[in-house]
Amino acid sequence: MTVCLNKRLSLREVTEQAWREVQGQARAMLKRSIEGLLQAERDRRVAEGQQRGEKVYRWGYTVRNCWTTLWGSLEQVRVPRLRGREEIGLIERYERHGLDEILFALTVGGLSQRKVVGWVGRFFGGRLSPATIGGVLEQAQQQVEQRRNEPIPPRRYRAVVVDGIYLRYRRSVSHAARKGVLLVAVGVREGGGFDVLDWLGASGESTEEYEALFTRLWQRGLESVELIVSDGLVSVVSAAQTVYPAARHQLCLAHWFRNLEALTPRFPWFQRRKFRREFWWIWDAENESQAREWARRFCARWRWAAPEMVEKFQQELLRVLAFFAFPAPWRHRLRTTNLGEGWFKHLRRYLSRFPGCRNTEHSEHILGCFLLAAEEMHR
Repeated sequence: MTVCLNKRLSLREVTEQAWREVQGQARAMLKRSIEGLLQAERDRRVAEGQQRGEKVYRWGYTVRNCWTTLWGSLEQVRVPRLRGREEIGLIERYERHGLDEILFALTVGGLSQRKVVGWVGRFFGGRLSPATIGGVLEQAQQQVEQRRNEPIPPRRYRAVVVDGIYLRYRRSVSHAARKGVLLVAVGVREGGGFDVLDWLGASGESTEEYEALFTRLWQRGLESVELIVSDGLVSVVSAAQTVYPAARHQLCLAHWFRNLEALTPRFPWFQRRKFRREFWWIWDAENESQAREWARRFCARWRWAAPEMVEKFQQELLRVLAFFAFPAPWRHRLRTTNLGEGWFKHLRRYLSRFPGCRNTEHSEHILGCFLLAAEEMHR
């Protein structure tokens, strides 16, 4: 029998074998740590109960056959039990142990449940059934729909910021790849706090689509609003006049500034920096009358250098002053659509990991799942 000494090992095989060994050691350490923490929590509750004069005592263990986590499946985990007048549970009977990633891979990536089962086994070393994943997905869909249909308390939100995020729908047998947009409404509370109120998948930012979004808000209880902030689209203004005729409109200063800057000549860098500083300095005024005076001086200084910009500035000035009617400590929330833009930035980064949405319903569900996950992280 001869041994081939020159045969080289596959780097992939060595790496996979080493990774399996590391995973096994890590899961064993994780199991021991979990059991130790649960025992410490049991002892702490027993001691506190005895100090209060309550009858709380240890009541053996229950064994969990398989827990699926982000680091693989843990088998035969011993969970301590407590007993008082009735059994006291240390942990929830059912948790989505690390299933958020699986849920997003399914809803956003568009994988079938069978493919997700293989995906879990390949990357996490866990065992899940299609029924389990389907149950988690159904639960998430219910939470999203509940989130979109829950009543809005009257007079909670003084203003609504609306904007759209453009995305791409995937190609299918019946449709070519096409663009779409998610229309999002963010409510601003007294004091500057805000919440994502509703969203709507659409083919574009038309008057009819924005009217449908505003109508959803009105039907859920938002029957009046003082201010609507947008990027200046005529469709938003027209839709708002139909559903909220008494609301004032605020043109986003960031969008307005970009349009004005495009009308200026090619200034040197130091002159452009001066132009930007003087423009944004206007909106730090204490009230509307002071802002009007600073705006007049701004126009006087730049009239000869950028006459076309100054003319447009004067024509549209009244569209950007509405936010001064709100308290100074938090009215900066209302002068731009940054409430939506900042949130969209994180959503775009997340969506870039996946091939796109199937249709408008799929895009609405994706945004809902992303929102629920974001809210869960900040609890």
